[in-house]
Formats: sequence, C-alpha cells, structure tokens
Amino acid sequence: MTTAIILVNWNGADDTIACLESLSRVEESHFVVIADNNSTDDSVQRISEWLKKKSEVSPVVEGYQLLQLDANYGFAIGNNKAVTFAMQRNPDFCMLLNNDTEVEPDFLKRLTEYACNNRDIKVLSPCICYYYDKQKVWFSGGKLTFGSRRNIYAENNLQAVGKDPFNIDFVSGCALFFETSVLNEKKELLYNGFFFGEEDYEFSLRMREHGVRMACVPASRIYHKVGASQKNTNDTKGAGRIYMYYHNRLICNRLYENILVFYIILLLNSMTCLKYFRRYTGSWSIAFRMLKRLVKDVKTKNTFDEKEFRSLMFDNSYFDFDITAR
Repeated sequence: MTTAIILVNWNGADDTIACLESLSRVEESHFVVIADNNSTDDSVQRISEWLKKKSEVSPVVEGYQLLQLDANYGFAIGNNKAVTFAMQRNPDFCMLLNNDTEVEPDFLKRLTEYACNNRDIKVLSPCICYYYDKQKVWFSGGKLTFGSRRNIYAENNLQAVGKDPFNIDFVSGCALFFETSVLNEKKELLYNGFFFGEEDYEFSLRMREHGVRMACVPASRIYHKVGASQKNTNDTKGAGRIYMYYHNRLICNRLYENILVFYIILLLNSMTCLKYFRRYTGSWSIAFRMLKRLVKDVKTKNTFDEKEFRSLMFDNSYFDFDITAR
C-alpha cells in the first residue's frame, strides 16, 4: 500500500523542510508532493536544495516531487492541484498535511493499518498535538453540530484521548488521510470556492451528505506549529480572520441546509459574530457594520476568492471603513 502525502508551501521553507525531514523518517511506504504556491521568497530554491541532498531515498520513501504552481492558488486549489498530480501514480491513499507539522515515524503505518482493516471508513485523522506542548491535544477529530462543529478532546492532555480509534464526522485539513474513492470526478478533494478557511468544514458536510464514515486514530500522532500559516498576514488584531471563517462557514450552511435552517443558523451566529467583532475591534459601531456586511455576503455569495482574501488579510481594503479604528 502506498500513500501520497501532499504539502502546500508558500513562503514557508523553514517549516516545509522541517516537515520533510520528519517525513523522511516515516516507516511506511509513501511519496511526497510539495506544491509551491508561487512563493515570493527563496522557498523553491531552498526546498530544491534539500531534495537534491535527499538523493539517498530510503526504501519506504518512493520519492519527492516539487510542483511549482504559476500563482498563489490558496489552500484548497493548491492541494487539489497536488492531489490531481499525485493521482497519476495511482496511490492507494492520499493525505493532506500542513507544512507546519512534524510527524512520528509510525504515524502513517498506524493510519494505513487501520484503513486496510476497516475499509468501510474512508477518511481518517491522526491525533494532532501542539508542537511546543507535545502532550496537549490541538485536534483529534470532531462532531458536526447545528451550524458549526465541536472538537473532541481539544486542549486536553494526550492521555484523555485514549488509544482506541473512534468515529468522528468533522476532520481538519491540517492532517487529512483519505481513500482516493472520495475524490470527485476531477480527482479533487476540496471545495475550490474558498481561497483559505473552512475547506475542511465544507468537506465534512459533504462527506456526511454522501454517507462517508470517518474516524480518528489516536495512536497516529503529529505535531502542529499552530498559527504559522497566518504569520505573514497583516491581520494583527484578528478581526479579519474571524470575519473570514464565519463568512465561509455560513456559506457552507447555506449550501447544505434548507433555507429555514440556514436563516436560524444565521440569526444565532450573528449574535456570536457581533460579540467577536466587538472584542477584536473595540467598537460596537464597527462591529455592527461588519455584521451587516457579513449577512449581505453570506446570503448572496458562494465563494471567498484570492482578491477578497488579500483585501481582507493584507490590504485592509475589504470594508469601506477602517476595522482597526477604535
């Protein structure tokens, strides 16, 4: 059994190379595709140099491929392009893995053994712990709730998770192991409408709709440098990030729920968003204006593209008012 492991890099060579180093010690058969999202720094050069030094590929590492994309396609499309590329080699399984993670040598063996012994379960999550606190759980699967999701064991000590695999219906895109049968007809995994944020929520809703079973395998363990993917943005106060996640999450609810349920979810989330916007901006006036824009957006749009992402997270031009003003 062979697994294609997919990494997406954008201006993150330090993290990507550290992740590749940990993957080079993995005990199970796999190959790695690194999709570079048109980095503007020296990432491609540094990763290429690392790959040249790894000419002594181990018996279980079937090779590395650096896929240089011609634009920054974001998380979903970047991963989809890499998955489609990897499928040319007909792997038995694929796995999306954040480039700011590092893995235990047996993490993949634990996943493939469980997958092979439980063929009715098509999607798996390892237990993801904090990189800087390896006994603390960041994510170990979750449950879909009314209009949202709830993480299981998050922020708990690792011992609370136990050793036995358990069913989940929400999985994180940080480390998403799947049987290739769940890909769509274009050999893609994620919804292309979001440049970044809530792709895994949409995926989980879609898997539930299709009756696909998922599980967490706690014995498979990786470590996540939480927040590394957002260190290059200008969203210093965090208001843009909160807006983006609720924007995309509510669009997912509209796409997968009937209209009455969607409006109930929108009403409940509006109250939560208003509090968050007030907390991150320090102004009730700005919070109300952000909420008004949010409600308008999620009722009329199905996407959040690169231009919108940049205007919100980099240029501070998404709104026609300053959300950093107090």
